[in-house]
Amino acid sequence: MFANFSKTVWFDDVATSAMGAAFDRACESLKNFGSAVPTIIAEQIIAAAKNGERDSDRLYEQALKAFAIVDASMLFVSVGLDPVPSANASVAHAV
Repeated sequence: MFANFSKTVWFDDVATSAMGAAFDRACESLKNFGSAVPTIIAEQIIAAAKNGERDSDRLYEQALKAFAIVDASMLFVSVGLDPVPSANASVAHAV
């Protein structure tokens, strides 16, 4: 269900910059959650911005709360290239 945004709201450059950064970051973090995710993220960020929030980190956190993610620090564990599977890995799966 889409939120009803019938009241026109204008955001200044600072707000739109923070909202855009939070949106991009949340979409990247939740890219495997499905196609409806960007809409939900946008609704959450807009709602928080309407309440006066202008910090992109806090806007990002608000967006994740819609998915019951409270601590985003563990969303990404790997920081390097994908590990190269060892020769033993395929043998272990074949058994």
